[in-house]
Amino acid sequence: MKTLRALLLGSAAVVAASTGANAADMMMDVKAPREPVYRCDITGFIELPGTDICFKVGGFAALTLYAYEDQWDPAVGAAYGIVPDGHTLNDTFGMYGYGRINFDARTSTEYGTVRAFVELQAYDNDTRTGGSADLRHAFVQFGNWTFGKTWSTFLHLDSSPVYSDFVTVTGDNYIRRNQIRYTQSFGSGFTLMVALEDQEYDYPYAMNAQGVYFTPPGANFVVNDRSSMPDVVAAIRFEGDWGNAQLSGAVHQNEFREVNGAGMAPAPLPGNQTDDEFGWAVLFGTYIDTPMTGEGDYFTFKAMYTDGATQYNQDNFLGSANPVWGLCNWLVPALGGCIVDTVTTWSVLASYTHNWSPTIASTFGAGYQNVDAPLTRLDLFTFSGASNFEMDTYEFFGNVSWTPVNNLTFLFDLHYGHVDFNGAGTFLGVFDPFFANPFAKDDEGAFGFGIDITRTF
Repeated sequence: MKTLRALLLGSAAVVAASTGANAADMMMDVKAPREPVYRCDITGFIELPGTDICFKVGGFAALTLYAYEDQWDPAVGAAYGIVPDGHTLNDTFGMYGYGRINFDARTSTEYGTVRAFVELQAYDNDTRTGGSADLRHAFVQFGNWTFGKTWSTFLHLDSSPVYSDFVTVTGDNYIRRNQIRYTQSFGSGFTLMVALEDQEYDYPYAMNAQGVYFTPPGANFVVNDRSSMPDVVAAIRFEGDWGNAQLSGAVHQNEFREVNGAGMAPAPLPGNQTDDEFGWAVLFGTYIDTPMTGEGDYFTFKAMYTDGATQYNQDNFLGSANPVWGLCNWLVPALGGCIVDTVTTWSVLASYTHNWSPTIASTFGAGYQNVDAPLTRLDLFTFSGASNFEMDTYEFFGNVSWTPVNNLTFLFDLHYGHVDFNGAGTFLGVFDPFFANPFAKDDEGAFGFGIDITRTF
């Protein structure tokens, strides 16, 4: 159901709708020259006595239960956490409670609606007092401008499927960043969004190349260098009676420096030990209503590609690795280290949601992701100098939700994930995350199951 879908996306619907708010949302009726009385005509909002603020408190409380097969590490919660021939030391059955609370304050002004929104979240950590509160959103909106932390402009939340909190589906992504965003509607369903976003999201890092491209000397390591620009992100969105679609793009500058144990440029290699390279990412997402199969039914599709900007497709084995760092010239080590290549990813994700009745719905979907990090080991067979780390992940899932009364939902969710390291764990393999057992199996599949019980307010 669409209401359930909006719930599982957190505050996505609230944030996405915010930039379209205008003075008509809140009508002002002046009863006395010096004591105006404001009437809040926005559903769910109340007026704060003695002020011109329309205010709303919302959120939810939830319990999640999960169970995994032994190869799937619950600490990861995504299909790339499956370890071939592995045995996780974490409990394969567990449960946790969590909740969110948000505050929304709006005022009608001559510039349009001025808004402040804050959302906090806390997970239970199995102690008497539970987990600490974490900031999900904190932003101000003034006319067409948004200032603060909220969903990245890169995202298309409408193409994210319904699924349980215990897992992140392959090919999906949720980025909340500090940003300055401008939103402009052009009519006929077209909207343009342009933003400057904090470049340090998820602290992107450089992988060290191995083989003939190894980073010199052995005691040195690579760190983020001073950054001189934010990420530039833009998206164009089209909405119609059939649904909506969005095309997004992002540019990220990678700045890295090779240092020694003291944090200084290492001697005796005074060469090019700082380097930078631009990375980029693109996304296409769509949400399509399918009334021919049932009222409220819909189809979603999302595709992403990144090159040197892995944080925009972050749920993968390498996390936010952007470039590969190694010798600029392995024949002349005195030239020092630099970025020798970039990490690329691509993914696709599709889902279909069907409403069986006003209280029962199902979502079925599948996602696929490829991660490629070039130049990470000597290749003795192709004599190319070094070869790739490449990992393929795919996932199938299906769930059933039951909403017996308004704002109370039970979700039952089953996932099958599969990983393939394309040669990892084999003799003279390209990349070996299972170094303790080089003959281990390099691909594996596993099941995970979750139940969410959620009450919103």
